[in-house]
Amino acid sequence: MVSAALELIGEEGLEGLSMRALADRLEVKAASLYWHVRDRRELLELLAESILETVRPTRGRSGWRTAVLDAGAALRERVRAQNDASRILLEVPDALTGSPTYVELTKQLEAAGLQPVEAAEVSLMVMVHLIASPAAAKESAVAVGSDASIAIDSGSRGVLVRPGTDMEGLIRTAHDQASAAPAIVRGERVVVRRLRGVGYGEIELNPRHPWRFQIQGATWNTVLEVGGLDVRAIKLDSGAAKVECFLPRPRGVVPIEVSGGVVGLSLHRPRGVAVAADISAGAVRLKLDDYSVKATVMDSQWESERGASAAPNRYQLRISGGAVQVNVDSAAKEVEPVKPEAPVKTAGDAVSALEILLDGVESRIRSRRGATSP
Repeated sequence: MVSAALELIGEEGLEGLSMRALADRLEVKAASLYWHVRDRRELLELLAESILETVRPTRGRSGWRTAVLDAGAALRERVRAQNDASRILLEVPDALTGSPTYVELTKQLEAAGLQPVEAAEVSLMVMVHLIASPAAAKESAVAVGSDASIAIDSGSRGVLVRPGTDMEGLIRTAHDQASAAPAIVRGERVVVRRLRGVGYGEIELNPRHPWRFQIQGATWNTVLEVGGLDVRAIKLDSGAAKVECFLPRPRGVVPIEVSGGVVGLSLHRPRGVAVAADISAGAVRLKLDDYSVKATVMDSQWESERGASAAPNRYQLRISGGAVQVNVDSAAKEVEPVKPEAPVKTAGDAVSALEILLDGVESRIRSRRGATSP
């Protein structure tokens, strides 16, 4: 059961974990799980214990400081290997003090000269820091300039996408787990699933890559502020609702596909950008610049200006029958493309805060030894 739950979280994130979803994966009825755990809280406790028990053993290096850093590195590796491990562990913090890592850290700090209470507090502080601190950005495995894609996945609500700056990886999310849109990177593809939270969960995209967007129904309240990006394609599947796009000037012919069942799409382009549309019968409540229609009764075409359908740089819009309330206008502000410069490297890394803490421990130990020396 624990293994299946960790696999489910690895694929769907912590939001995807429910007793029903876990039961479906195990091919049992949800009620049968309650013979083994009281509730979701106890399941999280078991997950936290499993994660902490599988932290690799330390390498037995000499010196308390090296041993503490090694134990911390092992914990960080395990947390990064499991999707949403940090959220699981911080939801059940009591599991930390019963873990082998906590025991090892406390032992090393006591051997260094701290009192047992001090060693226990510092050990917990070290573990919380390593679990809660965001993973250092890694250089994207995708070649710079190659196409990347992002899918706002089924069930998501309140996702805001915009270009970032000084980025190494494909994406960057807000650090606040209550407001961030959880995202999984698989090669050159980003999958976002945001099932809870108020306001918007923000996702920043690396402007060094051209981007393809897919908004998969059912989703609600998605905003693409992508005026500074190289947009290659946008596809909206049936069930996508309340979508607003602020578009850049197109580079070449950029397709935008609107499936039947999409409700409430607004496309804002800069003034003077050409748009050509193929409209299927059955589309409802369209307003394309000055052209508006309550319902289309036959297949038709529309151009933002004469010759737009032959323009070398244009948006090629396809509106399927069943799409409802699609608006196109030229109200977007002109945005300079974000320059795809290499990110600025910062001095040090995530371990620097831990080093500072250990400097303080070392200073305290030296002061005590000095006070007790003859």
